[in-house]
Amino acid sequence: MHGLTLTENRRQEDAAERAALDVWRTGNHQLALRMLAEGGRVHPAETAEEARSQILMAWDELRLQQWADPQDLIAHLVVLAARNSDVDALNLGAQAMRREAGELGDEHTYALPGGDTLTLAVGDVVRVRENDYRSRRGQGPDMLNGYRAVITAMDEHHRVEITWRVKDAKAPGGHRTESGWVSPQKVAGGALSLGYAMTIAASQGLTCNTSLMYGHGANAFATYPGITRARLGQSRSERERLERAIDAFARFLGQSRPDSMVSDLLREPPAPAPLPRQRDLSAEEARAESERRLRQSRMAQAGRAKSMSLSHRRAQDEAQREERARRAEEKAKQLLARIQGGAEERAVPSWTKRIYGAVSPQELNRLIAEGDRLAAEAEAVATAAETKARELATRLDHEKATGRPTRGQRFAAEAGEVLDQADARVVDAREYLATAFVADGHAEDRARQLAKLAESEGKGRIALRLAGTSLKEYRELTQRLTGERAACLQTEADAKRDARQALRKAWDVVQQSRFADSLGVARTPVPDHVEKVAERLVEMRSVAERRGHSMDKRDRDDIGRATRQAGEFRGYAAGHRAQAADARAEKALRATIAEKFPELYDREVTSRRAHQQAQQAKRAKQVVQHQQAAVARLEPTQSRGRGRK
Repeated sequence: MHGLTLTENRRQEDAAERAALDVWRTGNHQLALRMLAEGGRVHPAETAEEARSQILMAWDELRLQQWADPQDLIAHLVVLAARNSDVDALNLGAQAMRREAGELGDEHTYALPGGDTLTLAVGDVVRVRENDYRSRRGQGPDMLNGYRAVITAMDEHHRVEITWRVKDAKAPGGHRTESGWVSPQKVAGGALSLGYAMTIAASQGLTCNTSLMYGHGANAFATYPGITRARLGQSRSERERLERAIDAFARFLGQSRPDSMVSDLLREPPAPAPLPRQRDLSAEEARAESERRLRQSRMAQAGRAKSMSLSHRRAQDEAQREERARRAEEKAKQLLARIQGGAEERAVPSWTKRIYGAVSPQELNRLIAEGDRLAAEAEAVATAAETKARELATRLDHEKATGRPTRGQRFAAEAGEVLDQADARVVDAREYLATAFVADGHAEDRARQLAKLAESEGKGRIALRLAGTSLKEYRELTQRLTGERAACLQTEADAKRDARQALRKAWDVVQQSRFADSLGVARTPVPDHVEKVAERLVEMRSVAERRGHSMDKRDRDDIGRATRQAGEFRGYAAGHRAQAADARAEKALRATIAEKFPELYDREVTSRRAHQQAQQAKRAKQVVQHQQAAVARLEPTQSRGRGRK
């Protein structure tokens, strides 16, 4: 079994672990897990970025060594995490690794609900997120929620073809493949997502050879199913299967030695020399930090090399287009030179075979001016896109190098400060309501005492004396209790009013901030209960975190989009320049023909004018026919029965 959390260390079972296992067998799973967690054997937590890097490096090493085929990768390896945000980060990291390795093909970015985006490429591993029973409609095999598949094609309309394996005992290897196309509307609606990683909850029922689990944010109850995704081998009984799972979890919680390389191809290293523990840990941490920085440097160098390679290819394409335009001009100049040097008239190409031989002089001038103008505009757009991509990449690199928060992180942090202020008002509202509750209790107590005194109303002095009181004392007590009850009721009313005002202030803090629209409270009335306000504030924190993550993801995607846009518009500029060059060559050729061969020039002018008149007559006839057909469709048709007597 392969199972990776943040480390891959092992330790023999001690008395505490055996005691926890005995508690588990009694059925008290929560106590057993807590006993394991509180035994002082939990490995010190690493940063989220370092942990994700370790998971992705292990994933990349395993797939390259054992499962280079994406279908084999799906069948034998899974990456798990507890939170959706961590799953998104792992998916993007795995996709970036494969893109940098040149394993992905054509790609397209789809706009998702809520402002997020999803970039898919040919070769990506995806996960189906909804059921589509296509066999009922005769449209191919069913595509069910939870399938993991590989994108095998993408057409010009951005439809994607996904291919997955199904078990088939009759097929070679015990399985066969099925495929289906998914429309861009389905993808934009959430029918697909990247499938390199998934949540632990989504992996229920899944079994594979190797599972890599990202442990940050996972409690004991999320960790247990995560570390049992991999195959344990054939167990002899349910008890043995349970003990294996508990033992794996105990080893996870019982990590005590420094991290080591994760590989099922290496044996357990020999026991280290008896050096001071603090010195061992420092050396290990220094070595790990050095290796981490080296990996980051290599990944950055690979990204820069790929970017430079892409820019080089685009520069080559542009140079080739410019070279073709230059060659066309050279050919025209050579032709002019032959004519000027006394070449025969028949060496001049016919106007019917030249690119712009049939256009009028006015159209030639327009093509030249338009080509120059459009080329300049395309160059300006390409330059602006390149500047945008460069500035955005510089900003992101600077933030990463200096450890400064990203744009999305700043958004989430500032929104969190506003929500903290609102939470403080909610705390005040709760205190006011507690005061109102106490005052209400005192008022009810005074009311009960007054009701009891009312039973003695109308009794004589002798009866009151026998009851141990007097008429004066009775009246004084009644007056005092009445006043105290009124004061308690007033205190209760004031506290409830203050609570409502505190809730109103809490809501106003968010509504009057610049985050009101993003958090969805711009035009929403304040809830009428303090707990409802508290629940909404918790939801707003989650919305702010998701929005910040989406902003950072959009920044990363914008670099690629701007780079692609720059390349496209560089190509447009070269095409427009070639158009202007061809029109100039035609204009120069006509001038030379007019000078050297006036009769040929006159014949070309006459033939060209006749050709243009014929084209105009043809277009006019088509317009008339179109108008007549439109009028015929508008005329009402007479029914067959009308006019009969």
